[in-house]
Amino acid sequence: MDREPSLRRGGQGRPDTASEDKRKDMTAPRDRYHKMLNTTRWRKLRALHLARHPFCADCAAEGVVTPATEVHHIRPVSIERDPARMERLAFDAGNLAGLCHACHVKRHERMGKGTAEENARRQRAEADLFARRFYGTQTPGGCFSATGAPS
Repeated sequence: MDREPSLRRGGQGRPDTASEDKRKDMTAPRDRYHKMLNTTRWRKLRALHLARHPFCADCAAEGVVTPATEVHHIRPVSIERDPARMERLAFDAGNLAGLCHACHVKRHERMGKGTAEENARRQRAEADLFARRFYGTQTPGGCFSATGAPS
């Protein structure tokens, strides 16, 4: 059975796109980051960095020679919310490290990215951001706790 789109004012008016807009706002920084990584500018910078730094920086620090196959942002681009600052950080050659895949995964694990705890924390932060935008500065029941229930 097809569902009709939710409508404002008790079924009258245009379909409610406000919740879709809020959902897009929450994922906008991540989407901008992924779009930046799919640009010719990034691909050229990545190739240049790997050409200048062909060996994994972390392996080299331990005296092991391993080809660098990935480029890591030392300061995470995702911490920036402003698109211009995010772009500057993403394309800053001084913010890049050439790593092998294994060391890249280890760095992200040490940073807490990709782990179940980090994913849960990120989901709580996104839910809290949504609640603040939807309800204003005061959220009903306060912020979301570590268990995901309102505190």
